[in-house]
Formats: sequence, structure tokens, C-alpha cells
Amino acid sequence: MLSGPMILLSALIASLYAALFHLVKGKTLVELPIFCAVSLIGFATGELAAGLLHLRTLTIGELHFLEATVVSVGFLFVARWLKI
Repeated sequence: MLSGPMILLSALIASLYAALFHLVKGKTLVELPIFCAVSLIGFATGELAAGLLHLRTLTIGELHFLEATVVSVGFLFVARWLKI
């Protein structure tokens, strides 16, 4: 279970990914909150999966940074592909 500061760090990193993705791939401002939500869900999913599988490749404290990043970016590309 992540502590409060790790949850805040996760939200900040996921929001940064969403903003960068929107900067590169976004077309309208309406997509930004959608990308932010998708990135947060993907980051949380990656963190949960890494925790359940006991993966420890690249962590920041309790945060499974690499796994959460890969899943978050993957979710963003899938959302863009599905035109959500």
C-alpha cells in the first residue's frame, strides 16, 4: 500500500505524462482531462500489477516507477488509438 506522499508523487508523474502526451499527440483542449484520467488509471494499474507480481526493477521508495510508467504510456496510446 502506498503512503500519502507516494500517492501524490504518482498523481504528479501521471499528470506530467498526460500533459506531455497531449503536447505531442493532442488536438483539442478537451482531450487533456481525458488523457489525464487515462494516465492516472494506467499508472495505478501498473503500480498494482507490479505490486501483485512482486516486481522490483526500478522503484522510487515504494513506487514501482518503470512498470507504472510503461502501463500509463500504453494506456495513453490505446486511448488515442480508440479516439476516446
